[in-house]
Amino acid sequence: MRLEKAERIYQEYFAAVYSVCFLYMKNQADACDMVQDTFLRLLQRDFNYEDEEKTKAWLIVTASNCCKSQLRKSWRKKQVAYDASIHDRGREESDNLILRMVEELEEKYRLPVYLYYFEGYCSAEIAAMLHINASTVRSRLAKARKLLRLELEADPNAAGREKERQGGPVQGPQKKMRKAW
Repeated sequence: MRLEKAERIYQEYFAAVYSVCFLYMKNQADACDMVQDTFLRLLQRDFNYEDEEKTKAWLIVTASNCCKSQLRKSWRKKQVAYDASIHDRGREESDNLILRMVEELEEKYRLPVYLYYFEGYCSAEIAAMLHINASTVRSRLAKARKLLRLELEADPNAAGREKERQGGPVQGPQKKMRKAW
């Protein structure tokens, strides 16, 4: 692979790869290590995708696989670290209440939600990346939406406080959804 092409790919997709890695690793240092491993695999491989979407998908899948591999190591399971304060600094998206809530979701919901809502992939594309059924992706997205909705409803003022903190207009408390028994 030519160095110019590799630099362009790195500049263009670093943020997406870092976000995926942070969703898995939960701290900045480990996420950066996994980003480095991902782009190292890119350089070691005879990479020749011309389609930008295939390039991005390959990087996301590779980053996900690097993180899963690292998390399976036994010494890693003994460490408990969550460095959200460092992750929040310097990222505009982290000011978003919803993104922070997504980062706290269970692992099986986190990546599909991120890829669907923040990266714009459809459920079939996510299913191909994660090697699961498209219906599984859709059910995980539905379950994640339900969990996020319940968390927002548990503290209806959270959204108002977040908007106020960001300097936006504050709207009244949101109506609670009717329960269907």
